[in-house]
Amino acid sequence: MGNVRELLLVITLAATCPASAQAAAWTHSPADDRIGRIYYYERSNTDGSLDERITVFRRDATRLEVYKENGLCRNAALVTADLDLATLSAPRITGGALQADARHVEFAFLEADPKGETLNLLVQLPDQEIRNEAPLGSPHWTLFDFDLASLTVATPHIDARRDGFEFGMALLWADPAADDPLVWMGDVKAQFEQDEPHLGAKTERYRLTGSAFEGERSTGSEGTLWLDAAEGHIVDAVMPAPNHPGYADFRLRLIRFSDGGETEWTTLLRAHFANCES
Repeated sequence: MGNVRELLLVITLAATCPASAQAAAWTHSPADDRIGRIYYYERSNTDGSLDERITVFRRDATRLEVYKENGLCRNAALVTADLDLATLSAPRITGGALQADARHVEFAFLEADPKGETLNLLVQLPDQEIRNEAPLGSPHWTLFDFDLASLTVATPHIDARRDGFEFGMALLWADPAADDPLVWMGDVKAQFEQDEPHLGAKTERYRLTGSAFEGERSTGSEGTLWLDAAEGHIVDAVMPAPNHPGYADFRLRLIRFSDGGETEWTTLLRAHFANCES
């Protein structure tokens, strides 16, 4: 009888544990997709320096395009990604350079293996080819130097996210001197703190901790994430680690968003080199 009582006690305790003891699940729902939406972000250090525009286009349910620029007529990036709706991560990311008339040239290719255990890198430069790989420590992960683009379309699909959720971060450190440019940074745990107005939106504020902030470039052990309370996308993110060489840490804040779709997106890309001196 003693063993039966102990078993019943274990079952009872498990049933009465609060939901916050377990990380929330990630479940894709088409109702939470915002197809055709364009998110206009600014990435910088937390002090606002080295600001760069990061614009994310949700072309369709499984396709993302990201335009990165720090001034018209200057070199700009156009990065594309394919989303896995089962994990809400991006197992295929392709980096390219924006060209005139919204064209682009691809040169960096990241792809997860079919089992989702390893991320493989191929960079094709005029004078060299770079190959590297890194383990993937979580099915729900984001490429940090992709500026949380895949994460902002994934967080609306987290079930009961106020109970807390977790994701991992990989990083492609674009430094020719790096022996291993592609690394698995670690995990991030998001703990809900409170509802609050932030940057003109009603948001949920989360405290971020985890092994992803324990690397040699980290400047602290905690970050903060603000998600739109109604739709779940990222409104602001502050992290104590840089995602590009030359930066000290990281901030990504939402300037605005639009549902202008393909027409607005193509107009935006074409405008980058439209009035530049040859």
